Amino acid sequence: MARAMRLARAAIALSLCGSASLPAQERGWFALVNVNVIPMDRDTELTGQTVLIRERLIQAVGPAGRVRIPAGTTRIEAGGKYLMPGLADMHVHMAGPPEIQRQLLTMYVVTGVTTILNMRGTADHLALRADIRAGRVLGPDMFTVGRYVNQPFFATPDSVEQEVVAQKRAGYDFVKIHGELSREAYARLNATGRRVGIRIIGHAPRTLGIDAVFAERQYALAHAEEFLYDTLGRSRDVDLPAFGARIPELTRRMAAAGIWLMPTLSGYRIIGRMAENLPAVLARPEMRYLPAAVRAGWEPGANPYTARFGPDKAPGIFARVALLQKLTRAFDSAGVKLVLGTDGLNVGTVPGFSVHDELQELVDAGLAPYHALRTATVNAGAFLNASPCIGVVRAGCAADLLLLDANPLDRIANTRRIAGVMVRGRWLSRQSLDKLLDALEAGGR
Repeated sequence: MARAMRLARAAIALSLCGSASLPAQERGWFALVNVNVIPMDRDTELTGQTVLIRERLIQAVGPAGRVRIPAGTTRIEAGGKYLMPGLADMHVHMAGPPEIQRQLLTMYVVTGVTTILNMRGTADHLALRADIRAGRVLGPDMFTVGRYVNQPFFATPDSVEQEVVAQKRAGYDFVKIHGELSREAYARLNATGRRVGIRIIGHAPRTLGIDAVFAERQYALAHAEEFLYDTLGRSRDVDLPAFGARIPELTRRMAAAGIWLMPTLSGYRIIGRMAENLPAVLARPEMRYLPAAVRAGWEPGANPYTARFGPDKAPGIFARVALLQKLTRAFDSAGVKLVLGTDGLNVGTVPGFSVHDELQELVDAGLAPYHALRTATVNAGAFLNASPCIGVVRAGCAADLLLLDANPLDRIANTRRIAGVMVRGRWLSRQSLDKLLDALEAGGR
């Protein structure tokens, strides 16, 4: 009986994912008053601002006396809190039945993530994307790849070309490579993507290595760890000192090729943490918000990483993470294009919460808080070439916003101090977010 009541409460609260269930005050005209704005198109803080929003767009940003608030506008008294763009995670996995995917969308919203890129997609994800954009489902704006393009399913250059064209016609946003391709097929993959206007992202082709990525100028790499792999697809035998010596060369080549990188440092580190002490990872407070079916796959006996890596492997993993931090810092200093991705829902990586973990990893790697925040805001907008603009607080941009109790430019951990979230023009107060968290917790028991 108690479990049935919890599930009923969860179903009621999570019905906020449907637009018909949203209270009227969560739609329409809003004015955030007396708010300090972190616009993210420059390293500055604008104090004492009013931000006017209508439906899904920012209408005006300016000092209180200069922004006229129309009659009937819902005023949100910010009391000197900090407003920045909503966060973006450009590497997530939306998997499982529809009810689990709805829970995952809620996890992103309550953690301030207002844009995601799904990295393994089907026609069902195209339908979910449409539901979100039409307001039928509350969730972050979602972009998606289609099915992976690699061997054995696409073994010839002609089959690769046909699939890229098919995914473009179907409406996918990107094409992802995840595995092996011949050199000729890989060249055709990138050439066809440029010809038809769809960008190629994902892993380095496993048997070709990073040199092929530079030669073909793949649009984006999904992990910093791709630089560790040899042409046999192995990283465990990497010569760490030799790799460290190559960082300046890799930095120059990456900048020259104009390739985007998703470092996913936190996703790599969590593998070492699970190998070292899986019970401690499973005891993290955010684990209680995961769907029970997902959490079960991360536990002892089911966890694929601890089946492969015992505690003796953890130091080697952490040593490689430290080297990838140096690589990421060098890339940032040289202007290599970085965008935040976490591999959300990969084992150990908790959707939404992982974005804040990754921001901390970037700062720990040596990036200034502003530079770390750029990867999850304005850089994501540039990476997506989104219209309307995202990742910036200015008139004409999407009303995807994050209200914080403290300034994240002072301390990156302040991104976790969420006072409210606006996603696609819908305002969720701290009270609304807490109700959604309670429902996630009840549903996961």
